[in-house]
Amino acid sequence: MLKMKRTSSYIIEWTCSFLENWETSLIFNEQTSDMRKINADISQRFLISSIFFLFFNASLIEKCEALKIKIKVLDFVNDINILVYDRFTEEICRTLSKAYDVCAKWACTHDATFASEKYKLTHFTRKLKRFNMMTSIQIESSVIKSKSDVWVLKMQLNMKLQWDAHLRQIEMNHVTRMLTLSHFKVFTWEAIFTKARQVYSAVVRSEIAFEVSVWHQRDKKDELLSKECRLETLQNQTLRHVAEAFKRVNIKTLETETYMSSLHVHLNMLQNKITLHSQVNNWMQEIR
Repeated sequence: MLKMKRTSSYIIEWTCSFLENWETSLIFNEQTSDMRKINADISQRFLISSIFFLFFNASLIEKCEALKIKIKVLDFVNDINILVYDRFTEEICRTLSKAYDVCAKWACTHDATFASEKYKLTHFTRKLKRFNMMTSIQIESSVIKSKSDVWVLKMQLNMKLQWDAHLRQIEMNHVTRMLTLSHFKVFTWEAIFTKARQVYSAVVRSEIAFEVSVWHQRDKKDELLSKECRLETLQNQTLRHVAEAFKRVNIKTLETETYMSSLHVHLNMLQNKITLHSQVNNWMQEIR
């Protein structure tokens, strides 16, 4: 597979060396045994295993997109999502069945197995009453029924693509993050304000702003009020906890005292960075 992708010979030789001739020794009571060869598979816990898998399933993505039908494959390591767009849900399910036949043949030739219990089906549209949203698909002996919410590359999406499901998931995860932050402050010696603020910025607010370029629309104030107000509440609760401030403290004063910008300003800043990065990439491609 590496040769098919025209990978440099140096990387191919390094990969072969990494996968072959594994040896190990045991150390006990300051005594070291002789080196012995072992036969071991590459564990998924290895960071490099994710890179290897990208090359491994590259041909699967290419086969699916070569069907020349209304289909798009989204993948991240072993998380594969097949997006089909058509006028009717029945046509979509028939197209998905064709795509699954291709995937099943690929699995047989590559000694791979798909986890059928993880199959999910969702129909996306803003007009639910115009289509049969309960159309299911037959995969071998199993019937996959349509669900109202589904995970797509770590984002929770609902049928109307209005991001309510994703925001609910953020709110649910925020409860765990708040509990973790509380334990960090209580049980960690000298976990003072600066450290607690750093944990919030690196962990909690990063999760709140996850994939901001997709769901955040800075020019539509009505949508911002309905979405960001819920997230602003989460940030306000956390900042009060970090600074150990009373509920009656004004939020603008709290943001000033904690050196933390409002969530609206933070999301706009992230989106500006993402937009600028995309423009720079386009310019680089034009130069090349």
